[in-house]
Amino acid sequence: MAKEKIIKRVVLKSGVVRYYENGKQITQKSGRRKFLRQNPKSDKKSLIDSSRIVKKKEKPWKFKNLANVPFAYVDILTKLAIINPKKVKNRDLYNVFENGVRKFNNFKDIKKLIDEQAKGNALVFQWCNEVGLPNYRGRDFETFANNKIQNIVDIVNLIDSTAYRRFKFYVTDKQGDLQSGRVLGLLALRDFEIAVGSEIQKLVPNSAFIRFCYDYTINYEKKEIEIDLTDMYPKNNPTDKEEGGERSLKWYIDNSAGTGAKEQLIISDKYKDVEITIEFS
Repeated sequence: MAKEKIIKRVVLKSGVVRYYENGKQITQKSGRRKFLRQNPKSDKKSLIDSSRIVKKKEKPWKFKNLANVPFAYVDILTKLAIINPKKVKNRDLYNVFENGVRKFNNFKDIKKLIDEQAKGNALVFQWCNEVGLPNYRGRDFETFANNKIQNIVDIVNLIDSTAYRRFKFYVTDKQGDLQSGRVLGLLALRDFEIAVGSEIQKLVPNSAFIRFCYDYTINYEKKEIEIDLTDMYPKNNPTDKEEGGERSLKWYIDNSAGTGAKEQLIISDKYKDVEITIEFS
């Protein structure tokens, strides 16, 4: 009597099922039939190749029926009990109502609400950090005072992220000229930091540390990210090389509490979307 061949079933990490007969791979159909014959008590459903199971793809979240909204925002709004995801019509955050009144007229209203909650509640701030919302990485609640990006690296991470990589990036330089695209936009930011930083160091040689924090606007309808570096108090005469009029950088330094060791100066209303922090040595 011929010796019965041994059927071995192997499940790979990918979920693919393979069958071997005396060490030689055989087809799934034949292998499954022979394996069940040798192991009649096996659950037939458990033998299905999980790699072939087609999972139902969930529809993306959106706002005003445009663009894919990162699920992180949906997650935070759910934790705040602002929405019940199962009851939001068409998975569109524009269709969120409170007492019959539309809750969010613009996507920035969502961002503003989350920011306000994060500033006043350490747990909400932690949620924002955990889900990876922009501007919360690497920050701690005690020093969290605004929703601004602290360096150009964070901006690169933002525009390269899955959620925003298809968005157009625009930077208005301090002269008011629009720089379109990632390369020109990032160069405008670099040039801005070099120019302003050099000017500050000339005015205050003991400026040991200068940090630029950037605010930004996301337009989901147009798929655009914008940063405005416009000087809100430009020189009256652009050809005048003297810097010292009201709201000039020299004016802020001259009117600061002091420029001694360990003192700090924050300039938040000189350039539109920029906050500059100077620490002195």
